[in-house]
Amino acid sequence: MTAPDPGPPPHDGEQPDGPHPAEGHPDRVTFHASRDGVSWEAPDTQANRRALLLSLAILGTVTTITVLAMNAAGIITALPIGIKSNEAVSTPRVPPPPSAPVPSAPSVPAPSPLPSPSAEPSPSPSPSIRAPRTVSFQIDVVSTGYELIDLDAPNDKPLSTLVTDEDWNAMSEADQKSYELVAHDHPAPTLVLGNLAAVLPPGTELTEAGCREAARAGTIKSFRYATAAERPANDAKGLRAGATLCLTSSKGAVIAVRIADIPYDLGLVKLDVTIW
Repeated sequence: MTAPDPGPPPHDGEQPDGPHPAEGHPDRVTFHASRDGVSWEAPDTQANRRALLLSLAILGTVTTITVLAMNAAGIITALPIGIKSNEAVSTPRVPPPPSAPVPSAPSVPAPSPLPSPSAEPSPSPSPSIRAPRTVSFQIDVVSTGYELIDLDAPNDKPLSTLVTDEDWNAMSEADQKSYELVAHDHPAPTLVLGNLAAVLPPGTELTEAGCREAARAGTIKSFRYATAAERPANDAKGLRAGATLCLTSSKGAVIAVRIADIPYDLGLVKLDVTIW
């Protein structure tokens, strides 16, 4: 009996007819092809688990090596490994193109303001005229000669001057009266007024007009101030601390001499003087 012809030998990679050697193997993997793609299934065995883990490890290693190689080559520079792309890459801000300059309207010079009519500035006071002012000073006991106080003296002249008895006696009566206050010690320290003065009580409001009107009825010419023995006579005339003597100067100025203090037994008289 002749054996059937086995036919041509199988090519390389082909399996002979008949059951496949792997069919029925406990670790056999089955693939299914469909329109949605290729799926596969395998029994849950130790061999299949090891094969799956090995495949994932190989795939992860190959991916990491590929990314590192691309990064080293300068292909991936804006996406550091482990950072999200929306945090690592920022779109550079391009400045807007400069806007065309808007031509400005030609400036119109403001009209010059017309000079407002005003009174001519008053000329500065002449050096020979002293402006209204208030001064404070004290008169000490004059041991010899005379202390001459010219309250309406021009700006370039001193208010007070000391002269000897001979110089005082050689002066004319008009020159002697040109000084509003004269202090001497004959026979006792005395303050002499150039013109008669009126006494206003303490607290009286002083004005130029009021002081001038009072000076017209003046009766005080002099008073002593050295010791307490003169206090009763001065009090009787109203000459005490706070009172004011109103008089006019030789040049017509109105002068208010307020007695700030008379410290008897010290030979002083302290004065606040206002000159209009």
